[in-house]
Parts: sequence; C-alpha cells; structure tokens
Amino acid sequence: MITEGIKSFAERVGHAFVATSDAKGTPHIAAGRGVCAVDPDRLVFEAWFCRTTLQNLQENGKVAVAIVDPATGNGYQFSGRVEKTEDTAVIDGFLPGQEPPGLPQVQWRLEVRVESVTAFSADAHSDRPLG
Repeated sequence: MITEGIKSFAERVGHAFVATSDAKGTPHIAAGRGVCAVDPDRLVFEAWFCRTTLQNLQENGKVAVAIVDPATGNGYQFSGRVEKTEDTAVIDGFLPGQEPPGLPQVQWRLEVRVESVTAFSADAHSDRPLG
C-alpha cells in the first residue's frame, strides 16, 4: 500500500495535515511533523496537537492524512484509523505574560493504520486508491 516511492516522498516532505472529526462529524484539521512510514500500512508523525484533535480521536479514530509537496501542490492522502497515541514531550509549566494561554502542553505521536492511499492534487485526479 505505502510503496517505497510514497514512503520516500512522505519522509522528504516531512510534514502532514491530519483531518479528524468528532462523534457528530464536525471536522478539524491539524498539522504534524517527522512523518515516517514504518511499514507498508502504517504512518507515524508528531505534533503539539490541540485538545480538539485529541478529543476527536477519542470519539472517532478515523482520520485522513494529506502529505503535499508545497512547490507542486501534489501528494498523497492516507485514509485510516489512529491505533496508537503516545506523549513524547511535556512542557514544564506555563509562563503567564510570556506565553499565550491555551497552547498545547503535550507533544503527541500518532500511529495510523493506513487503509487506502490516493493521489492528492488540485489538478485533475481520481479518488481511486492507488495500487
């Protein structure tokens, strides 16, 4: 499913956009970094995800992840389910007056089991899964 070419592309771009939704279907988009394909059906990345992303994942583990080359606007969409979340860093406190309130205090790693991969583009394309 995630070929060597797609893996190389994802790791070169290095960042991803992840779409989640709550139990009612209200969408939310976040961004992550350090993208890597750990096997042909698993994608991993990290971010200081806001509470909305994490709450959505508790209610609905299905996600769409887009990895796009900013120069061309072309890339891939990965549809699947988050199977594992892991905190990888924690901010030690909050400095009133120096930091805006409400910032994420925990960095999370998401592990997504990919169910399908499609081309992602503003140009003409099909939504049929690749391979």
